Amino acid sequence: MQTKMTLHGAGVYYFAVTGAKDQPIFNSVFEYEYGLRILSSVAGTRLLAYVLDERQMQFVLRCQRDWTEVMDDIQTAFDSMHERCWHKRRQVLSDQGVVLLVDERAALTELILQLHHSPVHDGKVADASLWPWSSDRYYREPTPPAWLDTESMLNLLVNGRRNRAQHYIDVMKAPFSPKLDLSHGSHPLYQALARDQWVDQHLKREALTQSAYSRSDVQRLFDDACQLVARQFNLTSAELCDKHNRRRFHHLMPLVIWLLRERGVHLDAMTKLVDEDEVRLQLWLRNLPADHTRNIRDKLARQWSPAAPGLAAMPAVTDSTVTEEPEAQNPEPDNLNAAETEAASVTPH
Repeated sequence: MQTKMTLHGAGVYYFAVTGAKDQPIFNSVFEYEYGLRILSSVAGTRLLAYVLDERQMQFVLRCQRDWTEVMDDIQTAFDSMHERCWHKRRQVLSDQGVVLLVDERAALTELILQLHHSPVHDGKVADASLWPWSSDRYYREPTPPAWLDTESMLNLLVNGRRNRAQHYIDVMKAPFSPKLDLSHGSHPLYQALARDQWVDQHLKREALTQSAYSRSDVQRLFDDACQLVARQFNLTSAELCDKHNRRRFHHLMPLVIWLLRERGVHLDAMTKLVDEDEVRLQLWLRNLPADHTRNIRDKLARQWSPAAPGLAAMPAVTDSTVTEEPEAQNPEPDNLNAAETEAASVTPH
């Protein structure tokens, strides 16, 4: 069971996403191309690597904004693509998946090599270059397309700019065994392929980025989080915040602190709200995965839409917001015309 906490903010992220309700993501060959167009053109991101198959997408994105916003855009785009192709609405991508923040210098090279080797490791092809829906082929080219950022990884793999594609090919020919845990990451507390010190620096940067929250914004976030957690456990906000019932307070208030931390509120701003020092709050967050199941945390995260002005709410796709229609036995897709293709996705440039 997953017990680590996710990290947020700008950075390089590894994503592994499957189809909703165990359904395939791609139902026809041409949909792979549309899917790649979506991944390569998400606003505020750069695509570094990808491997796609019928039921799973693995990809690495450099994100200028939080990954939750990026995934919302990707999910919306895939739903739109499916509707345009098949004239049926359904949720294409599962709400559950793996998201790992990546420490570039420590893990990016190994991550992309392992990603490109995965079709071979899974027994799909004899050589990585044979899998058609992988960025491996572009890393082998002297002049890769502009919509794919191969520079970030190759700059770490090779000293100098000459014969980098050939060096990459030589590395891919060498015996390879997976070393990275792409389900849980390498950090003991967070979902990250990163060193402890690097994670600490990332958290400090995010705290500075979010320091523009006003006192009233933080208070409103706190009140909203208290109401959400209280409803989950059939309590009132007053009962939740009652420190006289210390056992209940110390069991449930960490969920409130976690929700605020998910929105980038600095721990220092929370100490006054709960009358606890920063060390105590850090301890709460560290013990949170052991005290509350992933199902509870996922449910709260999906419902977490604070109403503070100027703060972006995180929309959640639920069964009630997705209308499914029966699928035909052997559906024949209609071709997207030029206007629909442009609306569904932007061609890699």
